[in-house]
Amino acid sequence: MLLNNLIVNVEGMSDALPGVGEGPAKVVSVSLPEGTVLALRELAGPRGLSALVDAAVGQYLRNRATAAYLDEYQREHGAFTAQERRAAADVWADAEQRAERARGTWPAAG
Repeated sequence: MLLNNLIVNVEGMSDALPGVGEGPAKVVSVSLPEGTVLALRELAGPRGLSALVDAAVGQYLRNRATAAYLDEYQREHGAFTAQERRAAADVWADAEQRAERARGTWPAAG
């Protein structure tokens, strides 16, 4: 499964296939509803639709790999405690806030 290869590449255990965001660009065809395409094109602006889709798909794949890793970790070590979940949420919120500041979008519009 390609997701397993993603995890292997992220951990640096194999370089047989390029990891997410690596390797030459490949042309693919994707069918999306017209309204979705219009919204994507408006959002993409001068960066272009390909760059936006690449970033979104890369993020999605990394999120899936992280979720798979966390599921495996909990199977081996037991479920996270409420305290561990709160600590992780605090770290995540701090990281998001720093990223928003770096992008100039903090505080977030409400």
